[in-house]
This record gives sequence, C-alpha cells and structure tokens, in this order.
Amino acid sequence: MRVFFSTGEASGDAYAAALANRISGFVGEMEGAIGAKGDLAGIKRIADNRNWGSIGIYESLKVAPLVLRGYWSVLRALRSGTPGLCICVDYGFFNIKVARHAKAAGWKVLYFIPPGSWRKDKQGTDLPQITDQIVTPFEWSAKILNEMGANAHWFGHPLKQMVAESSALSSTRSGIAVLPGSRLHEIENNIPTIAQALKNYDGEILLSQAPNVSGTDLLGIWQKHGKQEPKLITDVYSALKSAEAAVVCSGTATLECALCGCPQVVVYRGNKVMELEAKIRKPKFDFVSLPNILLGRGLLTELIQWDATPERIWNEVDGLLHDSAKREEQLAGYKELDTILGGADCLNQTAEMIRKMVSPS
Repeated sequence: MRVFFSTGEASGDAYAAALANRISGFVGEMEGAIGAKGDLAGIKRIADNRNWGSIGIYESLKVAPLVLRGYWSVLRALRSGTPGLCICVDYGFFNIKVARHAKAAGWKVLYFIPPGSWRKDKQGTDLPQITDQIVTPFEWSAKILNEMGANAHWFGHPLKQMVAESSALSSTRSGIAVLPGSRLHEIENNIPTIAQALKNYDGEILLSQAPNVSGTDLLGIWQKHGKQEPKLITDVYSALKSAEAAVVCSGTATLECALCGCPQVVVYRGNKVMELEAKIRKPKFDFVSLPNILLGRGLLTELIQWDATPERIWNEVDGLLHDSAKREEQLAGYKELDTILGGADCLNQTAEMIRKMVSPS
C-alpha cells in the first residue's frame, strides 16, 4: 500500500522520518511533503517543505506562494494512482485540508499529532470526520477526541522515544547550547541578541543547526554579533545532554531540552511588523513554551520580544549554571513533565498501528 506523509515544518519532518524508518520494511512506496530528514528516511519528495515555517500573518504571507505550490502538488499526488494511507503530521491549517481531500479520494487517514493537541478544553471539531485514526501526544487530547467520536490513541509523546534512543553522553556537563529556531525569521531575529548575551562567556557554545538551515548562513549571522566562534552542531540531543544550560527559541525545542535534562532560558524575538501584528491581535496566553503550558506554571523564564535583552538573557543563563536553586527547580519540574508525557514507545506503537492499517483486511 502507498504511504503518503504530509508535513509542514522541521519538527513534523523529523516525526515523519522516524516513522518511515520503522515502517519501510512492510509498506509500499513512501512519498510526501517532506524536508531534509524525510529525504534521508527514503520518502520520495512530492513537495519540499523546508521553507514553509512561519509565525504570524506577515511571515505566513511571505511563504504563502511556496506553501500553495506544495499544496497543489500534494493534492495532485493524492488524486492520482491507487489510494493508500495518508499520514498527516501536525501543521494544522495545511493538513486539515489535506486530510479532508485524502479522505474524499479514498485514502485511509492517520493524523499524527493533531493541531492544538496541547489544549485541555477543546480539540479540532472536524477531526473525527476526516480521519480513520489519530495518534495524539497528550492523554487529555485522546480523551476529548474519543468523546467526539474519533478513534484517538495516546501512546506517550514521540519525543520521549526519540530522546531516549539518542546517544547518551557523560554525566559531566559543560558549555551552553543555543537553539535559535528552525524558521529563517526566528534565526535572523534571535541570534543577534543571543550572541551579544554570550559574548563574554568563556566556555564552549554549541550552536544548533536545523536540517532546513544552511550552516554557513547560521555562522555568518552569529559572527556579525558574537565574539567567539561557536561549534556548529546537527545532533541536537547529544548537545542538550552534554550542555550545562541552554538558550532556546520557543517551540518544540523547549520540550526536547527538558527531556534531555538541560536547564534553559526561553527566548523569542520577532521583527517590528510581527510586534505590531501582536499589538493589533492582542493574543491572550499565559505562557509560550510547552513545558510551562503543560505544567500550568512558569517553570522556565520566558523572555519575549523586548524583554529578551542581552543583559537579561545572560543573567538568566548565569543563574542556571553550576548548582543553583533555579537549576534544581527546573530539573525537578522536568521530572513532572516526564510523567505527563507518558511512555517512551509512541513511535513503535504507531508503527504497529500503521502495519495493521496497510495490511489486507
């Protein structure tokens, strides 16, 4: 049976690649909207999503032509040939539409990490009608979706298995890991301030390179604003398991950092247009980082926009180094998160579900 992966950003591409590596032995052709990791996992690229990531209306409009071209490529693929299994991964605005079209064209649909799954009060109302199965990373999400009539499953968060299977390093930690984001506009806005914040740090700086980002471009931006030369890293889990602390762009990376047991400061800087947009829209939220959202309290310091000054970033990072009270508080909170995120075999259980879905009935 054909398997089609529909992903939209670096994190979704990583999940798709992890699943593809587990199911390649018992499925037919794998294809989809993917990025660099999907390529490496043997998924045939129908659409290239490496520059689709965006936050807010302004940045979304900038990438809209690329996303729209990819969307039509996906629909053409779904409408041609024999239908199989369509696996939509996160990226809700895009994938809800893909799932609806796939279902109408005769595909089975598995939604892996449905949009807004972290919300404890509601889930997407159309998900039961446009999916055959849903795998969600949170227990409450599965409960709500099943009450709505969906076939939803909670096997734990997939990041737990991905982190657990990564290389374990020495318990001795040193250096500061910097995860500036996977979207270009995040990198361009975050790195200048972070580089200035760490300019007097005399230890090693581990600068994370997302799969969709050029290492040359990343170092070029850093070198304009920082003093020391950072070490460019692509194995982010190994870096987070060895670093003493981290400066992390808000997003999936904050949860990865927590699972790797690395104390962190959350930073997010946007451009002036994004700031104006936020003032007009006035979004209401208590926290922006997943660990704080899931715990319902401010375990991690979040420095957003103009609060993210070099001085404040350094003061917060310095407070996490060595055996400080703030460091111990974060590590204790990470243990609570570990319980919330469930077991560490989500990918294996999902692969088994896929095997049953593609097997002749």
